[in-house]
Amino acid sequence: MTTQRRTTGIPRLPRNHLPRHRLWAQLDRSADHAITTVVAPAGSGKTLGAVGWLRRAEAEPDVHWIDADADLDATALAAILDEPGPGPESRRVVIDDAHLLPRRSVSLLDERLHDVPESLRVLLLARWDLPLTRLVPELLGHCTSLRGDLLRLDREEARTLIRAHAPESDPSMIEAISSSAQGWCAPLVLTARVVSSSPSAAADVRRRTEAGGLVTDQLVNGVFATLRSEERHLLLCAAAEPTLTTATAVHLTRDPRAADALARLEATGLLVTRTQDPVRETPGDGEPESRFRIHPLLREAARRRLRRGGVDALQARSTVSRAVALDLSHGDGSRAVDRLVSVQEIDRAADLLATEGVTLVLRGEGRTVADLERHHPEAVDAHPEAWFAVALDRWWEGDLEAALGWMDHRVPRTAEDGGHDGPAVSCVRLMRSRLSLEHPGRAVERATATLEAGVDDQQVLHPLLLAELGTTQNWTGDLAAAERHLSRAVERCRQQGLVQLAAVAASQLAVNQLMRGRESAASDVAAEALRLLGTIAGPRPPLTRDRAELVRSIVRLVGLPRTAPSAFGGLDATELPVADPCGSFWLCVQRARLAVLAGTPVDGERILSSPLPAPVAEQELPAHLLRAALLEHAVLAALGADREGLRTLEARLRELELPGEAALVRGLREDLGGDRSAATAAFGAAAAEAITHQPPTRAIAQVCRAQLLDAAGEEEAAAELLREAVRSSEVRGTAAPFFGWVRLGTPVGPLLRRLLAREGAAASPWLAELATATQRSAGASARYAPSAAGHGDRGAGADLVVAPALSPREREVLNELARGATYADIAGTLFVSENTVKTHVSSLYGKLAVSRRSEALARARSLNLL
Repeated sequence: MTTQRRTTGIPRLPRNHLPRHRLWAQLDRSADHAITTVVAPAGSGKTLGAVGWLRRAEAEPDVHWIDADADLDATALAAILDEPGPGPESRRVVIDDAHLLPRRSVSLLDERLHDVPESLRVLLLARWDLPLTRLVPELLGHCTSLRGDLLRLDREEARTLIRAHAPESDPSMIEAISSSAQGWCAPLVLTARVVSSSPSAAADVRRRTEAGGLVTDQLVNGVFATLRSEERHLLLCAAAEPTLTTATAVHLTRDPRAADALARLEATGLLVTRTQDPVRETPGDGEPESRFRIHPLLREAARRRLRRGGVDALQARSTVSRAVALDLSHGDGSRAVDRLVSVQEIDRAADLLATEGVTLVLRGEGRTVADLERHHPEAVDAHPEAWFAVALDRWWEGDLEAALGWMDHRVPRTAEDGGHDGPAVSCVRLMRSRLSLEHPGRAVERATATLEAGVDDQQVLHPLLLAELGTTQNWTGDLAAAERHLSRAVERCRQQGLVQLAAVAASQLAVNQLMRGRESAASDVAAEALRLLGTIAGPRPPLTRDRAELVRSIVRLVGLPRTAPSAFGGLDATELPVADPCGSFWLCVQRARLAVLAGTPVDGERILSSPLPAPVAEQELPAHLLRAALLEHAVLAALGADREGLRTLEARLRELELPGEAALVRGLREDLGGDRSAATAAFGAAAAEAITHQPPTRAIAQVCRAQLLDAAGEEEAAAELLREAVRSSEVRGTAAPFFGWVRLGTPVGPLLRRLLAREGAAASPWLAELATATQRSAGASARYAPSAAGHGDRGAGADLVVAPALSPREREVLNELARGATYADIAGTLFVSENTVKTHVSSLYGKLAVSRRSEALARARSLNLL
């Protein structure tokens, strides 16, 4: 869906197109390179030069042309790049205005340029260099940069183009125009148009050229003087439109001749191009509308004309204002603010922001709100009703400082005690409570009172209040109420077309389902949030996308097949920060689990022990998250054979009045101590009393107890417990209980295969998947024990600031020592003498500052050398 919206046809060439042979020759040389970048200023002819190259002779049959902007995120770009080409080669992708690409999209191109250059054939057209790491790719012939001088017109090319637009010009005038344009296409065309309008204009151009160049405003006036009245009116009314259909042109100008005017401008090559991606403005079987793109220089010329005023400007303002009013009467305000600002109706735009600003933000059109606030702050400041819309837009963009600045205007308007807040103030209180700036419980109470007092269901603030209330309840732990409020918010948003808020609420609902132990539902809801984001035409809230991707990543980690997903979107540790403490907590858990899956539980322990990047310390975590954190620590302690750590965690869980969870930890501790009977009893208590959904405590206890019972000869009881765990985990879609957490019991793989044989034809596909996945697995306890840090290992490397540099042979010896091999075994494995092994061991001990094997292994684990 996103790809179809962004990918456009190759623009058409104007009638007066000038072949750019030097550029084409260079593009031919780099045609098979992974990335070719053409860097030149606006008006240099990058776009038409690339179009001419693609259309020359036998054009490539399958080229994706993309008009880039700031909301072409990495996900959408990856989808385009990954589409297969018509043949063995990758599809060619041309990205115009590539300088507008967001940082993550550029990072994606950079990563692929270095990792899989053979998968790319990308042409970037940009006004300035993109931050790509070029040195090595350029040396390898994967990357080429073409500079602006290549696009400067030589003397003969300039003459040809000037004659096309000013055929009556004498040689001296041609020289004057060429000199003033300095070889750049757009200024040359504009100046030639001025010259062709009248002798007086030509004399003025000659005089100003001799004096040192043309004045921009005067050049603009001259250009507009050469146009017909309907063409001038069209350009002034469409100054805010990056692309334009004939129907939109007629609508904005209120002139049925606008379509002809647009076609004339395109035909004469006056910086208006027609793309090959016609769109159908209204459903039906009629012919689709052509789409035109007005060059930025011509749009800037129109803006300058509007700022100067005059009869044409006044007429354009009046016409666009009527068009906007008509759109609003039909419920369409998607471009209203932009269009009013473009014709200098700033006060009307601010008035509209005061009444429709929140709706625009919730629909995903917050960019217009941000632009108005950034370029006309005095107008926004004069409209208090618009402040909340600006605060909301800044909040979702992660600009918390600016958001809080605007929010501070809202809260003091309501008394602290008595009565209830309005919906906007209630939302602000809930947002601030997640920053620890207000008490979350009181904020939830006041918001609930606001809802109970009655908020019009049709108000856009109603679903927003539901979403903010549910988000805060996710954090405070009232998960049932949070699910109810977030579900209602998504439903209301769909009814009212509030796409962006629907995506935000859906991503929070995905987190809610994860915490409630419904992994399959969480993944589905997260996918829906991403789908909704893909339908937004403007920039998407990055935190919403990251939150949805986080949920999907966590679900994949505990699902099947058991493989580590790729790194989570390059997300920094502070990118799900203060505004979303619940998401920040689960990001920490996700990274800890990834560390364990990568074979470094020590890193997982460090991640879990780090404070959240929010103004809440671990001891201030809400109860439902605190017990989840303690159980995650318990899993790592069990992998590290840290009985003392498990004892401490058990005591803490008992203090929190969580007997089932404490029993699970006791079972893991007794298993490590070799007391199978005590461990079996503890797991039985945990299976009966545990209430924590993340991690799946009850199912883990059932499988651990089944393993121990089977090892004690109680096969029937073990099979029944395992059968129950399989049923409950199938509903959730989590395989975590079957990863093998105990050491004294029968491995999970044989147990599942036996149960599969018992069930026969009645066996579920999920049981078959589990049996297959665990067939060759020794279990987590066996897999990670050699590299996990036990209680005695923690802090063993604290006196070493930097991990020592070990030689390859020393690393081999260290790994053999971790396996428990003797010096003779190591010598036989490495084909060296025992004396050589002893020499390496001695060097190893010296670098680790230890004197015996146990100390060396403890320190190596703590330094992540194993």
